[in-house]
Amino acid sequence: MKKSSLKWSTNDGRYSIILTSKAWKNILCNCEKAVNKEIGGILIGYYTDDLITAIVKEATPPPKDSRSGYIWFYRGTAGLKRLLILRWKEIKRCYYLGEWHYHPEKNIKPSSDDINQMVRISREENYNCQEPILLIIGYDHGEARQIRTFIFPKREEMTELVHVKDS
Repeated sequence: MKKSSLKWSTNDGRYSIILTSKAWKNILCNCEKAVNKEIGGILIGYYTDDLITAIVKEATPPPKDSRSGYIWFYRGTAGLKRLLILRWKEIKRCYYLGEWHYHPEKNIKPSSDDINQMVRISREENYNCQEPILLIIGYDHGEARQIRTFIFPKREEMTELVHVKDS
């Protein structure tokens, strides 16, 4: 993958996501540390004025109270509220956009737990995120690391976005 930002979009152009190089580097660093355990964190950023594109500026490491194993992950919450308050107070307000996590395998797909969690997030008032994003990153087997990106609009089916190659 190119070291600049990564972009995904739905086929109809209704949603798109840009993952900054800084956020991507942080995800990769955390995946390397995890080796054979699932891990994850939250995505922080903002939407463009037309509300079509989510700009992911930050991907947090797993909070300290997270737990994980080879085929499971529980994302903790330690420090996230404070972090989100700080990001909201920045000149360019940033806020919770969704979740990322790492599956230590080559072929990746969201589990039923992943899907249920994201649907719940889209409906919970506390998250204030009606279209949460889920990024799932696969293990690096010496070839391009697989990344799958989904959006979970409130009261709609989840939609997978496709990678937009640089032109």
